[in-house]
Amino acid sequence: MTPTAQVITSLVLLVAAPLAVGVLLGVDRKLTARMQNRVGPPILQPFYDILKLLGKRRSLLNSGQVCFAQCCLLFQLLALAVLVFGGDLLVVFFLSSAGSVFLVLGAFSANSPFSQMGAQRELLQVLAYEPVLFIVIMAVGFDQRTFLAAQIDRMLLAPLFLAFIALIPVLIIKLQKSPYDIATAHTELVSGPHIEYSGPYLAVVELAHWLEIAVLLGILSLFWYDPNIWVSIAGKATLILVAWFVVMIIDNVTARLVRKRMVSFTLSFGFTLVALNLILLHYVLPGVGL
Repeated sequence: MTPTAQVITSLVLLVAAPLAVGVLLGVDRKLTARMQNRVGPPILQPFYDILKLLGKRRSLLNSGQVCFAQCCLLFQLLALAVLVFGGDLLVVFFLSSAGSVFLVLGAFSANSPFSQMGAQRELLQVLAYEPVLFIVIMAVGFDQRTFLAAQIDRMLLAPLFLAFIALIPVLIIKLQKSPYDIATAHTELVSGPHIEYSGPYLAVVELAHWLEIAVLLGILSLFWYDPNIWVSIAGKATLILVAWFVVMIIDNVTARLVRKRMVSFTLSFGFTLVALNLILLHYVLPGVGL
């Protein structure tokens, strides 16, 4: 592929990735409703919601809210851009993490006790999944001898299968699913750190969330590789759909856990799987991944 074609492909991915996330969220709502014997909203409902929010009157508590919401969107967009252009996975991680921090700061900027509580619980979720995501990225770099997404040219799913499994709880938290929908528990906090956002500003925060999910799904897709570009695309898409379906099943068969169990289980589960994966790969089964 020529450099020009690579740039065009990356730009298309940058635009298509959040749109694909919106469609997946719509399909998720529909299938979840069917599992619960409900009709459910249209598949394109997430897009209708965004358009409706953009058309509403602007309302805010303070100017800091707007700044934090825009910074959250900007940093998630930068993280996705670095990923689709084949950049450093560590840079992707820290940019996306910065976006999550700005979301929390936006919630803390409001005087509402519900917003403050939602921000605190969002911070707990960040504490639960970010160390696991970071150690998985470190495992990928350790195995591939590079952190550049563009230079990953071997299948990661087989040698780092346990590390891939460790990302499932991370995806559950990112998608705000049970048993880890701690910050956005509808029975308690309505919408967690989003509660004091409305109209276009809530749309900005929602779009940032789509980008955040797109970043994680992009990292998941790196675990599949094939020299044939069409086989590679099909494999990556299948891997993402399977992971999403597993998360959806877990969401529908589990109840919400308390905060302490979320943090302790996610960290212990993730770190144990990644450590065991590296031990098996480099001491028990040397040569499998390298």
